[in-house]
Amino acid sequence: MSTSLETDLENDIIFGFYAPGMRITEDSVMEHYGVKRHAVRTAFAHLEARGLLVHRPNRGVEVVEFTPDEVDALYDVRIVLESAAAERTPLPVAPEIIRNLEDIATRHAEAVEREDFREVFWLNQEFHELQFSCCDNPRLAGLIATHARMAQPIRVVKYDDRSHMATVVAQHRAIIDAMRGDDQYAYVKATREHLPASAEAYRNLHARRFGGLRAAG
Repeated sequence: MSTSLETDLENDIIFGFYAPGMRITEDSVMEHYGVKRHAVRTAFAHLEARGLLVHRPNRGVEVVEFTPDEVDALYDVRIVLESAAAERTPLPVAPEIIRNLEDIATRHAEAVEREDFREVFWLNQEFHELQFSCCDNPRLAGLIATHARMAQPIRVVKYDDRSHMATVVAQHRAIIDAMRGDDQYAYVKATREHLPASAEAYRNLHARRFGGLRAAG
């Protein structure tokens, strides 16, 4: 289970307080969050295992910075995993799960309207964890969760784009509608269509920052 420090650090990485490529020291985290060194080291280890931090020899701990090619590779894996989960989900899904998904989707849409981006982020994560828990393979669901966490800083790039977020809200509804029915193809299609936009937005952002140069992976 995540500690409070781990969650706080995760939020601050995802939402840019600690920018991609930025070095983070134990002392600075201890001072900023008012915690002990052992708590910082534990949080660093957990976030490194989840792909948000990386330990560089002779440089210390840094926030992971993806190249566009690395983003494409990550999203290729996510498409494969999430499509496989959709294919293995018995349809229609139980009415209770549909009701829970609808509740989360409604709260997510309301948070989008308020521009409460942190709430948007966590509700989106809750929605997809419940969605993929319905597949018949818990190990597959676990891999999806791992790769989704790695993609967290990528996904928030377009949170302030109202048109994009309206599409996300509509896609959540499409996923629920497909899970309510018995058309496996429609559910796989709805799942796949929900992924690519954030990766493309990250590529565009990287091009603006680095003049369109594609760094080697």
